[in-house]
Amino acid sequence: MLVDMHCHILPGMDDGSPDVDTSFVMLRQQAEQGIEAVCATSHYYVDQNSITTFCERRAAALEKLLAVLPGGLPRIIPAAEVAFFSGISERAGLERLCIEGTKTLMLEMPFTEWNDFQVEEVSALVLDRGFHVVLVHPERFCASKGNVWRLRELEDLPVALQVNARTLMRWRTRRLGLKLLQETRYPLLGSDCHNLTTRPPNLAEGRKVVAQKLGEAFLAKMDQSAAWLIQSAAEKVVP
Repeated sequence: MLVDMHCHILPGMDDGSPDVDTSFVMLRQQAEQGIEAVCATSHYYVDQNSITTFCERRAAALEKLLAVLPGGLPRIIPAAEVAFFSGISERAGLERLCIEGTKTLMLEMPFTEWNDFQVEEVSALVLDRGFHVVLVHPERFCASKGNVWRLRELEDLPVALQVNARTLMRWRTRRLGLKLLQETRYPLLGSDCHNLTTRPPNLAEGRKVVAQKLGEAFLAKMDQSAAWLIQSAAEKVVP
């Protein structure tokens, strides 16, 4: 199954798709690229919504979208792009923000210099609470040497790294994106699509770069990682 691990497809949830019509066209474009499932990773910020409120909003947006969709489009899997917050490792109900039916948590780290305490919190999510943590678009945080060093610490846990397809499509950032994919045990690619213009569905273009630069076998490894991370806990066997 070809999975887009990161997209903002649900209408009216965040700065992604504004309405049902846009969501439909985005899904149709993803289907044309061979995508069979998408993780609907709407932004979650702890200071904007409680977990319950977020999940209720997400369910309503998904219901509204599914009511008008024809067959033949990718399966939509509820999830969240969770912005790191202090105390996240102890927050009750965090499972509800994971990819539905799993313990896979899509985590966006702070856009600042990371500190030891933040790294310890991520470690606790993995080691103490048993989450499969996916660090989304880690390439955005590598301008800081300190963050690069701490990212390598986190890779030893291990955590999965999800690089954006757009990163591989730009020659200035391609080398870094490919390097991050090669360094992690669980390499993932996502479109992080938000709309039809500035950030459209583009997973197929990113996958083409992976195939050209790292080979078809590596592409298959990415697909295996994605399939494993969206499996339910009952089905999961560590690869």
